[in-house]
Amino acid sequence: MNTRTHQLSERPTTVAKVPPSFCRSRLTFEARIYAVKELARRAGVTREFFDSWTIDADELHTTISLTPDCQKIYFEHLHDGDLGALASGKIPVGRSPWPQNPRNTLLDSDLLTPFARSEPQKVSPLFQRRTDGSFLCQIDLLLSLLFTLNRVEESLCDICDEHGRFPSSASLARQHNFLERPIVDEYGLAFEQIIQAILPAWQPRPRALRVNLTHDIDDIGIPFQLSTTIAHTVKRRRPVASLQDLSATFSKVEPAELAQVRRLAAISKSRGLVSSFFWKATPRTTRDSGYDIFHPKVQRIIADIRVQGCNVGVHPGYDTYQARPKLFEEVQRLRQALGAQQLGGRQHYLRWSPDTWRDWEACNLHYDSSVGFADHFGFRAGTALPFRPWSFVDNRELDLVEVPLILMDCTPVKYMSLPKQEAITRIRQCINRTALVGGVFTLLWHNTPLLDPAYRGWYESILDLLPSACSFDVPGTTHTLW
Repeated sequence: MNTRTHQLSERPTTVAKVPPSFCRSRLTFEARIYAVKELARRAGVTREFFDSWTIDADELHTTISLTPDCQKIYFEHLHDGDLGALASGKIPVGRSPWPQNPRNTLLDSDLLTPFARSEPQKVSPLFQRRTDGSFLCQIDLLLSLLFTLNRVEESLCDICDEHGRFPSSASLARQHNFLERPIVDEYGLAFEQIIQAILPAWQPRPRALRVNLTHDIDDIGIPFQLSTTIAHTVKRRRPVASLQDLSATFSKVEPAELAQVRRLAAISKSRGLVSSFFWKATPRTTRDSGYDIFHPKVQRIIADIRVQGCNVGVHPGYDTYQARPKLFEEVQRLRQALGAQQLGGRQHYLRWSPDTWRDWEACNLHYDSSVGFADHFGFRAGTALPFRPWSFVDNRELDLVEVPLILMDCTPVKYMSLPKQEAITRIRQCINRTALVGGVFTLLWHNTPLLDPAYRGWYESILDLLPSACSFDVPGTTHTLW
């Protein structure tokens, strides 16, 4: 790929948050190249084709030449003063018509573009064809993609819930009703229309739905807790589980909660899918059960599910959030216990912020799957496609893959309190939208809900919506982004 090497501005130096000074300066050239690459991936462009493009930038535009002799594509840049308004928290969400009317009924008539303009005014059309045959994108679509994908709004907003998490209710996506739309991936579909208008013979890569079944193992019945054992009978009406826990205290029998790991693996295998199990090595706290990852019963199950083809990963404890030394120590214990070096996983309680990506990279983890809301399912980063995050601090793409989380088990049941049929209908729509853009439907299902009558039948009903999906190859195995 031919590009200019100069920067458009100095990179920020802070490591805590994206500071207001960042929003008052122009994006670096490297950041815009990253945004073009992510847009191209979502348009179905191959890596070989992308590497042949010429990309240039000046103060006003980023310019793309697909081939030496074809019409150019120009992307306008947001003005400096408008960037300053973003720093104050005034983040507009604009609407722009598609270049061509989309035929798929899953697609809204307008594209939604946070950050891209100073005012949420409508642009018609998103891309304008000029007299010389070139195309001009009349908003800063690259900035919108970059900021949405990398969760800049969470660095500009101090709102958090009781667990220190950024809640969906504070997000632009909830406030403007697009959390259940992968808006960044839709930009790729629009860009595909422009490429085909310039190069009619070009065809995008085929898109296919992939599914990523993940399981955070928070509780396993070890160490023995009498209250949990009694609750199996009193609250969950499962006396057999209570007897299983009691028997496990003096025999090789596995406690009921630990045994559900085998059940989850069996369910996946029966459907031709692969599960990833994320394990803990955290001391006991009010938010962590403190089980021993080296316990013989745990080690036996880990060995057995790996033989079956399941993946294992890390689930760092509650207090590792924004505490890199604790995170590093816990990851090292998990590497030893899991017998694997190329690991990824998810933060406990989904305690995540954009800074977490840099912490995980520093711990030499290969992928994260924490970017999803606990209180509402959907597309927190506006995408269903795995991606490498951009570090504004380091002015580079991180050596870490984010596999966005779309749905967690307790979200529709406990947080959103949806009737099952309504939840299934909306989840089906999220799956269909994920398939349309060739994304990965990442589902988190803990082991303990399999024992809870409130969740009876939910997991199977959701898996029934994925009959033709193939398993996603997690980073560190055979996975490649492009």
